[in-house]
Amino acid sequence: MGASLGRIDKEHTAEALVDGPLDRQASIDLPKQVERLTLTTTPAQERHREKVRDLMRAAHEKSVFGDIPFSDAKFDRAFDNTLHASGQYLGLVVTLGDRVLGSCYCALGGYFIGEGGRIVSVTTFNIDPGCGTGLLGGKAALRLAKGIEVWAQSQQATHVLYHVTGGIEIGRADRFFRKIGMKTLGGNYGKRVI
Repeated sequence: MGASLGRIDKEHTAEALVDGPLDRQASIDLPKQVERLTLTTTPAQERHREKVRDLMRAAHEKSVFGDIPFSDAKFDRAFDNTLHASGQYLGLVVTLGDRVLGSCYCALGGYFIGEGGRIVSVTTFNIDPGCGTGLLGGKAALRLAKGIEVWAQSQQATHVLYHVTGGIEIGRADRFFRKIGMKTLGGNYGKRVI
C-alpha cells in the first residue's frame, strides 16, 4: 500500500477524508478503487515514538535553537511522561494511515504566584512540513488544538498557553492561533548571548 498526499498517483491513490470526500471536480480522474484513509487524533502510543521523534527533530533543526544538539534521551523522557503520567502530560498525534502528520507535548501545572489555577503549557505543536501549508496541515493543526482543549477541560485546567518560541513562520502561527480564538498575551523575545 502506498499513498501520495501531495499529488494524485494513479497506482496508489489515497483520498484523505478530513470532513468529507474530495470534491467532484478534484476526483474526476481518480481510479475506480480508492483507498479511504481518515485523520485520527489519539494520545501518543509507543508505536508513534520514532515518527514523533523524526517530526520533532526536523522542527528543532529548523528552529532558532537548531544549533543545540538534539537530545534523544530528553526526547525519550518527555515521550515517556506522556505514556506514564497522562494526568500531568499530554502527547497527541494526528495520523493519516501510518503517517504522523502532527504532534504536540503539553504539561499541566499551576500559576507561579497564584493558588488554584491549573494551566496547560503547550511546549511543542508540530505539523509535518510536507502537509503544513495546505488543507491537510490545517486540519491536522485544528485537531491538535481541539484535542489539547478537550484534555485541558478534562483536567479542570483554567487556561491553555501555547509557547511559540521556535522562530519558525511566526506570522503563520499567529494567524492560525487568532483564527481559533486565542488572544495574544505578549511576545517571546530572545537573544543569543554566547
